[in-house]
Amino acid sequence: MDLRQLEYFTTIVRDGSLTEAAKRCRVAQPSLSQQLRALEDELGEALVHRKPRGVEPTAAGRILLEHAERVLREANALRERFAQRRESDEGAVIFGMIPTIAPYLLPQLLGPFREAFPKIDIQIREAQTSGLIQQVVDGTIEFAILSDVTPQDQKKWSLHVRELFREPLILAVPLSHPLANTSQALKPEQILPEHLIHLRDGHCLTDRTLKVCRLERLDPRLQCDQLATALAMVAAGMGVAVVPELAVRATPLAGLTFRRFDDPTLERTISLMRRRAIPLSKSAEAMASLIKSLPQNSNLAPNPLY
Repeated sequence: MDLRQLEYFTTIVRDGSLTEAAKRCRVAQPSLSQQLRALEDELGEALVHRKPRGVEPTAAGRILLEHAERVLREANALRERFAQRRESDEGAVIFGMIPTIAPYLLPQLLGPFREAFPKIDIQIREAQTSGLIQQVVDGTIEFAILSDVTPQDQKKWSLHVRELFREPLILAVPLSHPLANTSQALKPEQILPEHLIHLRDGHCLTDRTLKVCRLERLDPRLQCDQLATALAMVAAGMGVAVVPELAVRATPLAGLTFRRFDDPTLERTISLMRRRAIPLSKSAEAMASLIKSLPQNSNLAPNPLY
């Protein structure tokens, strides 16, 4: 049996008429009768006495009526509770971020969000783009904040990608490097591939670095796993690194400086990705709106040293 059958049955008993119950339930009377017969077949007993002027419950019907009304009350209470959760901003939001943005965006995001929605439980998963796609598809997370989802992946997995903001890419340079002492805007071809520190394959920033610098491959001897490590290597004079602007703003400047490229389109797009068929919850939408506003936040003002 299901809730619909129980709703039909209680309506039949309350109205005392299949005709009136069909009107109230907005179904054809034959369909209503079919559902009643299915319920009687499942329980193995007649549930109503059919009379010339209507119906009345049998002894078995009265037992079912008692339980059906209780079940329907609980179902309605459950629906109301979840409606209240949406209205009162209770519940949880579980989402993912790529490692090249999480350490720099989360400090700006979590404080304001928890202040605005103190009852929302926040859970964060950090992974590379491929891993986040899988978690969104599996339903492990509701959405992901990431960069450069390919059209092929969007189509294959039925993903919806919404742009949040665009983030310039900047070159981190040690203070001793020749590029640190010029006032002219930087051209990508000025970067020597043998000097380019980069993240391991699998990070979307690595693919973006190849495109920015117009390279086919990078020196594996200069690869690392985290942006913080890459910047430490730059500060130590081991080379230069293409980094996103949010990482620049969060990085102490000892031992290195930052140079902008002459092409303002050298950037990455930060987007929110979710399953196309599943809309975001209210709390997730609130978080997306907050993220979209962060690049204009005064706390993220550009560093004056580059």
